Amino acid sequence: MDSAAALLHLIFLAAMALILVGGLVSVLILWYVRGRDPHTGPVASYRSEPPDDLPPGAAGTLLDEHAEHHDVVATLLGLARHGAVEIAEIQEDGRRDFALILVAPDRVESRLERDLLGVIFRPDPLPLNEVRLSTIRPRFDAAVPQITRDLYQEMVDRSYFERSPKQTRLRWRRLAWAGIAGSIIGGIILALITDGWALLPAAAGVVVWLVMLRLARRMPQKTRHGAEAAAQWRAFRTYLADIRTYESLDEATALFDTYLSYAVAFRLEGQWLRDFERAGAPVPRWYHSAGEIFTLPHSGGAMWDAMTIGHYAGRLGGDGGDVDLPNMPNMPSGGMPDIDMQGASDAFSGGLQGASDGFADLLNSSGSIFDSIDFDF
Repeated sequence: MDSAAALLHLIFLAAMALILVGGLVSVLILWYVRGRDPHTGPVASYRSEPPDDLPPGAAGTLLDEHAEHHDVVATLLGLARHGAVEIAEIQEDGRRDFALILVAPDRVESRLERDLLGVIFRPDPLPLNEVRLSTIRPRFDAAVPQITRDLYQEMVDRSYFERSPKQTRLRWRRLAWAGIAGSIIGGIILALITDGWALLPAAAGVVVWLVMLRLARRMPQKTRHGAEAAAQWRAFRTYLADIRTYESLDEATALFDTYLSYAVAFRLEGQWLRDFERAGAPVPRWYHSAGEIFTLPHSGGAMWDAMTIGHYAGRLGGDGGDVDLPNMPNMPSGGMPDIDMQGASDAFSGGLQGASDGFADLLNSSGSIFDSIDFDF
């Protein structure tokens, strides 16, 4: 090897070290300046109520900066909590499904909630429209871009972010992929002109851009207002996660219904169900176990059970999207459906404990229906 080649190799080695060290330091500085959230002042370690009126699903998106299926499930439960939707468990042929019944389509508090109702019940739904949970996945999959935009736009509209976190991640990922491609192409061209050692700095460049690609998910930067709001919501999440420390659940069972949607948004639903089941919490008023007798608003006082809803919706076929329950054809004589009294007894006797299996299945089933939104990288 002549001295010129040795010098060239030394230059390539030095360039590799410089690019690797300098590039990684630059990426960390870039994150510190452009991706790190602003520092907030002192915040209470916990707070026992939501800090503002942010919908539950959007609160989950604020904390982890990603739109995911638990945010959609939380939004659905929030609609139920507001009285817009009721949910009835259906048992047919040994299989469990759920009927989503639209009660008050005007009880929405955000564009996200309005659009989700439109996806589930189709646009311009009417009260007492009913749909099976198991049938809505195709419609939801088609609407994922809209629901994702709604979750992020809620952040922007409230000035928590200057732009959509998804757009920020996408911009930095595009830059990283361009850098990877440029490093590979540049290294190959330089190696053809000189020798194979030219691939060393190119490899270092690829490593740096791969780190940038990985770090892109951390690049969405909250505004100062957004960082302060997130700190308050984290304090509320701490309260929900450690609620046994702050509350006597035997005396605060009403909190189950009040904050269930937030527990789902923060991925605490399993612990939430176990804790309140042991405390004997009542089933939320909007959830009806199989066999339970209940009266729907706008139904003229007619009494129903979940099996009857499932029976009529099944006879009409499809998703039952336009079923007007109180005016069903072939209603049993006397205006009352055939009621499973044993099922009703089981449903009434145990509160949440008696309905916990069905309730847990509702959360799992709805999560699997909405999980196509999880591909929001």
